[in-house]
Amino acid sequence: MRLLAGFLIVLGLAACAGPASYRNGQGPVVQYDLGGGEGGVPRNARPWRFSVLATGPFEERAMRYRLAYADPARVMEYAQSRWASLPGDLLERRLESRLFWPDGGPVSQCITSLELRRFEQVFDAPASSAGVLVLRAKLRQPGGAVVDDRVFAQQEPAPSPDAAGGVRALAAATDGMALQLLAWQQQGRESGLHRLCWE
Repeated sequence: MRLLAGFLIVLGLAACAGPASYRNGQGPVVQYDLGGGEGGVPRNARPWRFSVLATGPFEERAMRYRLAYADPARVMEYAQSRWASLPGDLLERRLESRLFWPDGGPVSQCITSLELRRFEQVFDAPASSAGVLVLRAKLRQPGGAVVDDRVFAQQEPAPSPDAAGGVRALAAATDGMALQLLAWQQQGRESGLHRLCWE
């Protein structure tokens, strides 16, 4: 029975996947974003100077997932669900409400460039998945010199094995990524690694 249930879930996911041409005639396509910036930036806080670069597969609004337990090298798309905007734009908007310098504190003079590497829902079992976000972060002086270069990964469990669950997981992963980036900048300042950004 467990095998049968797992097989039925896989069939359901497969029915949601496929090229865009198969979306016509299957009902309305649901569009998702990552939700609003709850709370927003405090009035006197100063936002980070950052940008998000998202090229290749992220230059379209397809919602991607993979079945890591069955065929981990194959990337699939939900047929009846799409992002409301490009993934890089959605990511940047949510991060804007989380990456800021507190009022009255020092402000980094460097620019943070974020390159999107992974932004997808990954199933480790038919009914279990997570949102996976991977960014490469480069800290640059205003003249362009690279001060630091790191790769960050964040993974959060999805509350349901479908597109809506994947969206919630990726929103949570974005919030967790913001915390990683804030800690990275703070540690770099305290250790002196990022001293060129504070001079």
